[in-house]
Amino acid sequence: AGAQHPDKVADPIIVHPDVRRMLLTQKTLVEGSRMLAAYCARQLDLEHGHPEPSYRKAASKRAALLIPIVKAFFTDMGQEVASLGVQVYGGHGYIREWGMEQLMRDSRITQLYEGTNGIQALDYIRRKLLGDGGTELSALQAEFSEVCDRQIDRPALHDMASKVQARIGEWRELSAEIIAATGRDPQEIGAVSVDFLQYSAYVLLAGLWLQAAARAQDALEQGTAEEAFYQAKLASADFYLRRVLPRASAHREAIQGGAECLMALPETDFAF
Repeated sequence: AGAQHPDKVADPIIVHPDVRRMLLTQKTLVEGSRMLAAYCARQLDLEHGHPEPSYRKAASKRAALLIPIVKAFFTDMGQEVASLGVQVYGGHGYIREWGMEQLMRDSRITQLYEGTNGIQALDYIRRKLLGDGGTELSALQAEFSEVCDRQIDRPALHDMASKVQARIGEWRELSAEIIAATGRDPQEIGAVSVDFLQYSAYVLLAGLWLQAAARAQDALEQGTAEEAFYQAKLASADFYLRRVLPRASAHREAIQGGAECLMALPETDFAF
């Protein structure tokens, strides 16, 4: 669009849409992950501190369901976000001066802790989804569906709530498809586990971003001295739903691609 700051020697890189894409991807993945971390940590607090045994048991089940997602998705996204940080700096991101290259190296090991993220994905699908036939996952999906129901009639949030509600419905259908497919062929468990964990995480973050948008809208309607902060939350939620959540569709298609194409090549074809 031409020079944005003609009075300066050059425009800052923030004027470029692609730089904004990288920064907003970092922002919404990090903040979304923090929301999910807080949600999971609350379950652990309830598990250990609630006076009612039934609440402690329910929180324990919810935490167990979420922990493999937290471990795998956060560390995968940590590596992506660090890589984007390098990219924003360009060539300078690859040298030690700014610290980005160390963040990228340090974040890489987190994907290997506690048995690699592939093991976390197997835990999520084998022990958590298949372990109880999807009961606890259905309860989690219902909770976030209720979040959508509470916001869908608000004009400012209708589109966001509708989009998240549609994904939750798709998530339910996909869960049922996986339970059926793994019952027919146990190889499907390993074939779809990583993609299903990633899909689940992107939809969970969408639900949390809707919740954040609702809190922001409440604050703005009630009047707040931190208007810019809450407007930024609404803009971030909108970006996540438009530009990051669509990744879930790719994971869904990969899941529906099945195990056959993974197992078709003989082992000798992998010996290079």
